[in-house]
This record gives sequence, C-alpha cells and structure tokens, in this order.
Amino acid sequence: MSKTQDLSITLVKYKSGLGVPGIMGPKLSDVIEITAAPETKSAKVVKTQFNDNSVESGKQEAQMSADNVTAVLALVNELTALPMQDTPGIPDVFGKNTVVLVRKGKEVLWAYNPGAGGCCAAEDPEEMAASLTDDHRNKFGSIVDSLSQVSNDSF
Repeated sequence: MSKTQDLSITLVKYKSGLGVPGIMGPKLSDVIEITAAPETKSAKVVKTQFNDNSVESGKQEAQMSADNVTAVLALVNELTALPMQDTPGIPDVFGKNTVVLVRKGKEVLWAYNPGAGGCCAAEDPEEMAASLTDDHRNKFGSIVDSLSQVSNDSF
C-alpha cells in the first residue's frame, strides 16, 4: 500500500508591494504554511509573522479541523483552475502582494511568484496582465483571503 503524498500550501504575504526586482526587496508581513494529508483529512498550519523585513516576531502552530481541511482542499482545486503566471520577473498581476506555492510532495501543482527572477523582468508585463480577466483576479483574491481565514480559524 503506497502512501498518498502530502499537499503543501505556502502563502508569503508582503506589507505593500513586492519591491523592485534586483534593487529593493519586499517587506514581509507573514508566511502561512499548510501541510495537509488529504486521505486522512488532517492538516497542520504554521503562521510566522514578521515585524521587520526579515526578523521573525511570532510563530503559531495548530492542527486544522476536518472541516477546515475540506475547505482548504476545495480552495486548492479552485486555485489550480486559474491560469498560472510562471514567467520570471512578472509584476504582481493579481494585485494581492502574495506569493503562492502549492505542491504535492515535490511536484509543483500551482505557483505564483511575481517579481522572481532578479533583474530579468518579463519583456511585456502589460501583455501578461492583459491575459488575466477581472474574474481571475477576483477569484485569486478570494482564494488567498479564504486560505488566510481558514488558517487563522485554526488558532
């Protein structure tokens, strides 16, 4: 019998903006890490808060209720249905000041990391932004907000 791989969801939130790639780094707000075992409907959530850019100021850990795990799994399904912007150096086209990574084991299921790639920005960021609809942006914002709320409900 093979064990199903855990699902990992990481949200990295920034206070305002994502900085200027290669020049000025963003200011961290908090990091939420959820590790879920879908087959057992269990999950652990870790939230790390930052007062200064890189100084950890608080860390909370908790187990999620089965209902919250179910909600997280549904939100991940919604998220993976959104277009993935994976070109290095794109601007924050979703506008939430949040980096998102969803993995199953080591496999990346969905990722959004605007500004990544140092000084090598996308050649046409307006074209990248134009490929997303307002519905995509609203859905992303709703999913990020819901994942944060479900996580906070665990503490």
